Amino acid sequence: MALRLHACFRGLGAQAAARAWPAATQRASAGITPWRTYTTPVNGGNSQPPIRPGDPRYGGSSAHEGYRRYQEEAQRRNASGLLYVSAFVIFFLGSSYAAVPLYRLLCKTTGFMGTPKTEPTIRDAETLKPLEGHRKLRINFAGQVSTLLDWSFKPEQRQVSVVPGETALAFFKAYNNSDKPIVGIATYNVLPDQAAPYFNKIQCFCFDEQQLDPREEIDMPVFFFIDPEFADDPLMDDIDTITLSYTFFKASGR
Repeated sequence: MALRLHACFRGLGAQAAARAWPAATQRASAGITPWRTYTTPVNGGNSQPPIRPGDPRYGGSSAHEGYRRYQEEAQRRNASGLLYVSAFVIFFLGSSYAAVPLYRLLCKTTGFMGTPKTEPTIRDAETLKPLEGHRKLRINFAGQVSTLLDWSFKPEQRQVSVVPGETALAFFKAYNNSDKPIVGIATYNVLPDQAAPYFNKIQCFCFDEQQLDPREEIDMPVFFFIDPEFADDPLMDDIDTITLSYTFFKASGR
């Protein structure tokens, strides 16, 4: 009896396997695995099974189509990230190059950090004339060169005396001590710093490249005036001496 029951169950199992085999084969060819994996819900949220290549949620009906769409989405994400990084780098480099001219413009316009104002101001004969009865201001001149520049550079006069509104002309002398042409460029500042906004230069050689041939000597003029508004600023009451200083450097790449 037991042998007959065993043979009967074996026959039923074989028939069930034969009926299930075509369906399993069809699912495997479509890229659908016979198992299903679910993630554990977090904080009571609804979780869905992970997306696998060939999942309808990828829009593909086959494993190949799903994988292709997966690659396209990954490439789009990478391209977006690369664009953001490139934009940041370009902005950073642009800001670095623009910082120097913007800072120079700020100093020229406002006299910031002891830089004399060189922005032209429209003045008529009434506003630009010596202020009668104002105390004399002593303007000192100084010149120096970088250790990398084989020049001699000094003012031809140590000082001049002016009153606000009075124009004055000063000269500096530069000499090339070497046996080859050299290009130099000058920077400048005014001391004390609080007087710089009132120091206006009409003509100057600063920030312009100057080339001197071997053993050449030249005179460089500076035409300037002290703004008449200097007399109206109470912070200038204790200032009787102003120093204009130049420093020559070797021009970059020259």
